[in-house]
Amino acid sequence: MAWTLYYLIELSVVRKLETYTRETVMKRLLIVDDDPDHRMILRTRFEAKGYGCEEAEDGGVALSKLETDQMALVLTDLNMPRMNGLQLIDQMGRLSLLKTTPVILVTNQVVDEMSSKAYKLGARAVISKPYNFSKLLEEVGRTIGQPEKVCNPSKS
Repeated sequence: MAWTLYYLIELSVVRKLETYTRETVMKRLLIVDDDPDHRMILRTRFEAKGYGCEEAEDGGVALSKLETDQMALVLTDLNMPRMNGLQLIDQMGRLSLLKTTPVILVTNQVVDEMSSKAYKLGARAVISKPYNFSKLLEEVGRTIGQPEKVCNPSKS
């Protein structure tokens, strides 16, 4: 009897954790930028708005994270060493990650040719620097939805 009760309690906890994980994964962002200060600022601001955030310093690191962690959206800079934002989007497309993970490209070099290439590769949006955080937040919300104010792990 005690073992059965323990099993039911444990199963209930697992179900609650699975629900919690499913809800939070839907709103996790991967911030890809070679500037650690910019990543920290974005992470702080997005987490304050209720999004979960992970960071990567270039496209290669981002791809490694995407292979092991499910993200709701990738927010990437264009100019980075080793693998830039366009190369990251291209590789995500080749690995079929764009089907499940949209990308927003942020750059200080918005020109029609580059924007066109980004959209052809699969970017959902191209935003120029300097940008208004409210506009960026709006674009993220439009792409993946707003985060829940409170994640209720007891929902089933």
